Amino acid sequence: MASQDPLTTIFNIVSAIPVANIKKDNGATNASVLHIWSGGPESLKYLFYSADYDVVFTYGEPRSRSARPIQDVPLHYNMEYPITVSTVDKPLTGVLLCTSSRMQYKATYALRNIVEASAQSASGVSPAYTLRVISDDAVVRSVAGVKIWETKHTLMYEEG
Repeated sequence: MASQDPLTTIFNIVSAIPVANIKKDNGATNASVLHIWSGGPESLKYLFYSADYDVVFTYGEPRSRSARPIQDVPLHYNMEYPITVSTVDKPLTGVLLCTSSRMQYKATYALRNIVEASAQSASGVSPAYTLRVISDDAVVRSVAGVKIWETKHTLMYEEG
């Protein structure tokens, strides 16, 4: 049986976040969540306002580095995979349906929980891996008149 590439493995783990774990501001309604690869043709404004998603997880291109850079032949490579979580304020007749900061917190909490639950591959799975969140970088930016809250979570994927 052929093994999956690490990015697909990470995508499958993170996209398995139960929808019930991310709620809208009312605490009862599940948020609509989209998982996409970076570089797609979708614009964030379209995804949030026309397609009506509340949270967008974007999977970026990985970076890798040798775990033993001094020797001629590295033992293995540590790979870093960025996942950007994007949210916007979504008003509903003067009351916020989804608050960016609250949605960011809920998405971050759900991401950390699913990574923790899947931190190591199951016994006998090839390749064996360890997965963990190594950094979170938050930024608020304005794009085409839309204030977008983004947090880039970097996951470390290590085989071996």
